[in-house]
Formats: sequence, C-alpha cells, structure tokens
Amino acid sequence: MANRSSCIALGLVLAAGLALAPAATGQQQKTTAPGLVEKGPGIEKFMRIRAPGAPTLAPDGSMYLRDWPDGVWQLYRVAPAAGGQTTIKPGDDMARLTNFKDGCTGFSLSEDGSKLLVMTAAGGNEKTQVYLLDQKNTDPATNLTPVLVNPEVVHTVQKWLPDNSGFLYTANDKSPNDFYVYRYDFTPGAKDDKGNPVAGKSTLLVGNAGSWDAGDITRDGKRVLVGEFRSSSDSTLFELDVASGKLTPIHTRVAGEGKTVSIDAVGYAPDEKSVYFLSDHEQDGVGRLYSIDLATGKVSQPIPALAKNEVEDAGINQERTLLSVSVNEDGYGVPHLYALPDLKEIALPNLDRGLAGIADIRGDTLVYTLTNARTPGLAYEYKIPAPGVPANKARQITFADNQGIDLNSFPLPQLIKYKAADGLEIPAFLYLPPGAKQGQPIPFVVNFHGGPEGQHRPGFDRNTQYLLSEGFGVLMPNVRGSSGYGRTFIMMDDYKNRWLSVSDGVDAAKWLVDNGYARPGKIAGYGGSYGGYMTTATMVEDQERVDGGRQKERLFGASINVVGVINLKTFLENTSGYRRKLREAEYGPLTDPSFLDSVSPLQRVEKINVPMLIAHGLNDPRVPVSEAMQLAEALQRRGYDPEQVYFHDEGHGFQKLENRLLFSKLMSRFLKRHIGG
Repeated sequence: MANRSSCIALGLVLAAGLALAPAATGQQQKTTAPGLVEKGPGIEKFMRIRAPGAPTLAPDGSMYLRDWPDGVWQLYRVAPAAGGQTTIKPGDDMARLTNFKDGCTGFSLSEDGSKLLVMTAAGGNEKTQVYLLDQKNTDPATNLTPVLVNPEVVHTVQKWLPDNSGFLYTANDKSPNDFYVYRYDFTPGAKDDKGNPVAGKSTLLVGNAGSWDAGDITRDGKRVLVGEFRSSSDSTLFELDVASGKLTPIHTRVAGEGKTVSIDAVGYAPDEKSVYFLSDHEQDGVGRLYSIDLATGKVSQPIPALAKNEVEDAGINQERTLLSVSVNEDGYGVPHLYALPDLKEIALPNLDRGLAGIADIRGDTLVYTLTNARTPGLAYEYKIPAPGVPANKARQITFADNQGIDLNSFPLPQLIKYKAADGLEIPAFLYLPPGAKQGQPIPFVVNFHGGPEGQHRPGFDRNTQYLLSEGFGVLMPNVRGSSGYGRTFIMMDDYKNRWLSVSDGVDAAKWLVDNGYARPGKIAGYGGSYGGYMTTATMVEDQERVDGGRQKERLFGASINVVGVINLKTFLENTSGYRRKLREAEYGPLTDPSFLDSVSPLQRVEKINVPMLIAHGLNDPRVPVSEAMQLAEALQRRGYDPEQVYFHDEGHGFQKLENRLLFSKLMSRFLKRHIGG
C-alpha cells in the first residue's frame, strides 16, 4: 500500500489546493503539453452554468434554496413576493444565510416553517454536522446554534416529528461502524452534561449493530418504521414500539423467513393501521410499491398500474393526504401523485422527458424538479388539483444562469442497447455532437457510473455537453450491476461475477467501433468512484483480449480515473468502517484475498498501456487517496508517467468551482492530446 513516503516518490508539487504531477514525460505522455484550444464556448462557461438546488417554499411564501454564485454551495433565502409568486432568476437579490468554508451540504425546513436545520461537512469528509438556523437573523456569523456537532461523527437528519418539535436522525457516535436511530427534541433551557446551553436533547431509539434508518413515525410518536440496510439486495424493515423497544419484523411477513429482500419504508397510511413500502421480493425482482395490513399481514399492490417499471422512490406528505411515486422507465424519471386514502391519481402537468421528480409537498402546493440535457435542474411550483380535475399549468420558480449559451441547442441522448460478450442486453445513453453521424467516426468517451449500484440517467451534465461542443461523442453504459432494471440485473456483478461487468465495459467500446461511431484507439474510458475502477479495469480487459487473440487491437486509447478503486483488498481495509460491510457484500469479503486480488486492476497493472489521468480528493472517506497513489506508483515503476491532480480540500468528488474548473481543464487537454486528433 502507498503511504506518505509514496508522495515523495511520486514527485508531486503541492500548491493552491492541488497536487500536480510534473511535466509529463516517458511512454505515456508527450514531452510537450499544448495549451487548451477550444472550438466551442469553452470549459469556463460550461462549468459556470448553474441553477439553484431544489428549493423549499415556506408557509410565509419565502423560498429557501442552495446556490453557488461564489463557487461554493451555501444556503439562501428569497423574500416572499407580492401575491405569493416567489421566483428567483440570475442576478435577483437573495439573502445568504450560511458561510461554511466547505459549503452547505443540505438543509431541512420543518413542515410548519418554524425551524430550519442546515448541514455541513469539513473538507468533503462526509462527517455531517447539524445546526439550527435563526431565520430572523441573516448574519451567517451569529445565526447558527449547534444541534448535532461532533467532528468525528456522521449525522443524518431523517424525519421531522409530526408536531415539528423535533426530528429523527441517525449517527455513528457510539460505534464508528454502526448507525443508530435517535429522536431529537428541541427543549428551551436544555443543557448538556457539562452544563452548557444546548438546543435540545437526544433519545436513543435503536441501538442495535448495523446501519439503521428511520422512515416514518405515528402522530402520537409511539411507533416508528425503521430499517437496517446491508446491501442493495439485502435489507430489513421493522415497526418499533418506542416505549418497550420491541422491533416487530415486517420484511419476513412480506418475503418469508430466510429470504433476502430489498425493502424500504414509504410511510404509514392515513389510519396508521397499514404501511406503504417498496420491495423487490417478487420472483421477477422488480422494485414495486406495496402495502401491508399490520394486523393481518396481508400484502397487496395498491396501484397495479405502476407494476411494469421499477418504482425508485415514494413519499407521503405530513398530513397523510398525498402519496408521491417516482418510476424509473429505462433511466427516465416519471413522477405520479395520488390522493389518500382512496389512491385516486391526481393529474400532473406535461413534463419534458428526462429526470422529473417531486421535491416537496406542502399543503396544496407541490414543487417538482426537472433535469435533462437541456435543463440544468430547474424547479416548478404546481397547485395540486382535486382528483379527476385536469392538470393546471406549472409555474417555473428557478431559472438557470446559462452563461450566454443556448441550452436548447444541446443534443439529447439516444437510448441504445448493445449485446455483451455472453449475449446479455446492456442499455446505454448515446450522446452525439451536432452534425455527427453513424459511419463517420469521431473521438469518443465511454463514461462509467459509480456505485456499482448506480445508474446513468439522462440528466444535465456540464462536462458531457462541453465534450460534445468540442466534437467528442459520449456513451454512458449501464453495465450489469446497475440499478433501475430489477433485482436480478443489479446482482449480476456481485462477488465472483465482478469481472463480467468489466467485460461489459469493453463491449461498449466494441459496439462503438462495430457501428461506425469511433475508431480503435480513439476511445477514452472515464469514471468516478466505482466508475474509476471500471475505467482502469477495462484497460486491463481490453489488452488481455488482444493478448489472447480475441481482439485484433486495443479499443481504448486513454483512461481517466477519478477517486477510483484500484486494489479491492486495500480499499476494503482502509475505507470508512461503516461502509466496509456494504462493500464486502458487493465485491467479496476480506477473508477471500486471492479473489480480491484477481479482480483488482493493480494486480494486472502491466496490462495498462494507455495514457492515464488520475484525480482524487485527499479527504475521501470512501475511497482513500492511497488507491490513486498505488496506481500512480505502479505505473511509474514501469516507466510510465500518468498525469495526476489531488485536492487538499475535497473528499469523494470535487465540490468547489475552482477545483472543478481545474480538473475539467486538465481532462479536456488530456483527451484532446490522446484521442482527439
């Protein structure tokens, strides 16, 4: 494993929040690096395209939202407009409420609007701290009261109490590897164990080992729906009796004893005698919406019309009068809304195809968001009609700063499907620059998603649109193991089947060549997190196909690894303890080191014979930076010199604008140098 001394061996230069390799030399890189020459509007403009984060409309008509006009996400408030028509456009006045060095990672407004929680995590380390914000005070230096503050603990706000007097949350404060469920009650005059004033007090609800969360709580606070998550295909659901601490299993009444199932609480029905939940327990493994009668155990599908596609999310408003459901249709997000308790569908406005979702429901007002290749996460206000009444027109409430670029000119992707080596059908999104045609090869980037249980979706992506403007094509495959296609597909890459997903990644490049979209050697792999593993492992598989006579020549000509896993054994040893069990279920256990070595790109690094760009955050709690350093060191020992960039103030991904800009410029120059000629 690379340690601190490896940093010296790598010859890194540390400056201004980054660690850069010296001028490229050797077989992997040219000795001269041309400047960044751009055909289109340029990476600066693309990376500065922005739209506010999903807003919340408060009862008084004001709007709370996250935005980054200064390059770092912070919380803002937009004053209520006359007549209740609050909107925010680029350049409009809004009050900045937080000034966190590393940004505001999230916020939560109580249903009655009386309390506002804000969250932050230092340097991207994911150890979320929670504060209560005084909504009458717009001075970020004095408007925060600590609520859940311990720099060694990950806190996650889960659910407001029905009377808004507190909330449910999870934390790994007692054990770094386990998340317990707590209730927090705001208590005037409360003090901690040392006599210091605090906002309230916490009460432990579930203290069992494991990764627990809270889904809903009854109006009287006596019963709570809680779940334990072990992997994307294995979770459990219980009803907790708060007074006694007794956990009554729900999952076994759904799937039977001894059968693993993915199950997640949606919430209590209006009478609180039954529960809505999501589960993939049926034979075809598709995640669907169900309800269970808590007295009889009878399970049913309350909305049969939703059974065809994967239901990815659902929620019930605080009044238990509305049920929102989001369906995953081949990667596209389609929302539905139903009245409770009779489940009559409520008409929603016609939405552009992309990722549409219901962000918030308060009273008779719904806020939904839409993102696609031409829409960077815009939000709309919608007055909910009665069941059976035709849809109203939605009102756009947030607008994008488009940097003078015509977003409507951005090309939309095409959903294609290609055959893997074993015949399995793999879905993918194909993006072509304007004027590109099949049969006229262009340089291509194959973008691998993270997870591995993630899924490429047809949403807005600045880097993708920038690459298209520069003449590159982009293919985003959802290799086996991706979510959104049912239980069977998501488990196809588990443990011993890991390399099958890698083979799917090379087959994506093969499809591009076979269908005349790209030439061999003019394709780059790109990916972050598990996608970083994929873009490195596919370089190994690509070369091994050539060495074994299964392929005439290499298909990939370059690779970009962002916060990627390189050595599965050292990754599992060094990742945050609370993630280890989850990842072992996916990749294989540490008790099987020989297998982990067999599917680790680092152990076959001699097969990596293409230029590489490696990028990582030094505060990454998920994939330690030692993974990147091991890869760089192994390549250098073979005489190669990969390009590298490290950010001292980032974690698992790059949040700050200046860091994203730097990485994107390096990425563009790297691709143009190696596959863009």
